[in-house]
Amino acid sequence: MKLSGRVLATAMLSVAVFPFASGIAAADDAPPPIVEDFDYPGADQIYAQYHIRLLKGDGHILFADCASGGTLVKVWSRAAANDFFCFRVTGESGYLTMDVPDVYAVTGDQHELKATVVVKNVATPTDIPKNTYTPVGEGVDPKNGFTPLVELRSGKS
Repeated sequence: MKLSGRVLATAMLSVAVFPFASGIAAADDAPPPIVEDFDYPGADQIYAQYHIRLLKGDGHILFADCASGGTLVKVWSRAAANDFFCFRVTGESGYLTMDVPDVYAVTGDQHELKATVVVKNVATPTDIPKNTYTPVGEGVDPKNGFTPLVELRSGKS
């Protein structure tokens, strides 16, 4: 089969201008792979303002303004300007890893939680019942010393 010059020129122009139409894309045109690393968004700004380091989470436990009201988890810490920091739980389950210094209690909200503090270099999880002020770390025993909170979990996460 012989192609006319006009048909051949049109075909070549289509491949040159629309390379994706042929199903072949240049390597430079490929989008980068989407990889979720679960790093906490805005963590550097929160650290600069509140001196707590939020590390990774699934997006269901979020740092919150304590004045915003509603159902909040309160983390009682000697490092907090007003004695506590707040978090909002937005799903049936969630997790957030962090480094919140000098924690001595957690007040649960409508969700049962598990708070893990480091006591004398040992990760120590504590169940936090709904709507309950629960001592952890130093709050359980002053001999535990200053204890950082390293993780909050809610639900079955």
